[in-house]
Amino acid sequence: MVEKALKNYHTSYQDIAKKIAPDVSDKTIKRRLSGKNLKKCVVQERVHLDKALAQKRLKWAFAHRHWTKNMWRRKAMCGDEITIEKGGGRRRKWIFRYPEEK
Repeated sequence: MVEKALKNYHTSYQDIAKKIAPDVSDKTIKRRLSGKNLKKCVVQERVHLDKALAQKRLKWAFAHRHWTKNMWRRKAMCGDEITIEKGGGRRRKWIFRYPEEK
């Protein structure tokens, strides 16, 4: 079960139940995975770029392209690393993760 959840971490409890043991309920799968310390977590929200925001960021980057590495580290680096995705839907996504990976 754990291998299936980690292999395709976007899968649902129902899908795992269907593949491994069709006669077992998804609640049982959830309890078993929880016993192995594997839980579903909401995927971190991404910044959605539209054309105006992308242009604004590009303009800022070009205006600061002369900065040295130290200047970037001191002034522009963020503590939280996130991915940025242009477009895309706003549907909430869930994935399997261990608590320390959250």
